[in-house]
Amino acid sequence: MRTLTKNTIQQKEDNGFVSKISNIFSSIGFISEKDRTYSLADHISYLLKASENSDPKTKNKIENHIVKLGKKAVPALVESLFETAGSTRGMIAMILIRIGTPSISYVEKAVQNNPELNWISDYIISEIEGSQVKLGSYFENNSREAVLVG
Repeated sequence: MRTLTKNTIQQKEDNGFVSKISNIFSSIGFISEKDRTYSLADHISYLLKASENSDPKTKNKIENHIVKLGKKAVPALVESLFETAGSTRGMIAMILIRIGTPSISYVEKAVQNNPELNWISDYIISEIEGSQVKLGSYFENNSREAVLVG
C-alpha cells in the first residue's frame, strides 16, 4: 500500500513537470499541438532542438527553464549530451553544471558506455565540484572576515 501511495505521488510530480514544460513550449511558441501527450524526455528534446536555431534571448530562456526542472531533467539531458554536438552540447553541459551534484552520477554512468567522450564528463564534473566551495572547513583555518573581505 505504501508503494502504491509513493508511486501515485511520483506520478503527480511527473505530471506537474510535464505541465511546466508544456507551459514553457507555449511561452516560446514552439509547439501548438494541444492533444498530444509528451514525456518529460520528449519535452526536453524539443526544447533542445528549438534552441539550435533560436536567438540568444530565447536560448537563454530555454536553458533557464530546463535548469528549473532540476534533477528530473538530468537523465534526458545526459542522454542528449552524447547524441548532440556543437552549441547544443555546450548548452546541455552548462545546464548540467548549473543543476549541480545530481548530474554527477548520471554523467559518470553514461561515459562508461562512451569512453571517447570522457573529456566531457571530466569537464562537467570538475566544474560542478569546483563551484561548490566547502566554507565550513575553510572557516576552521581562517576567520570569516578574511573570507568576506578577501
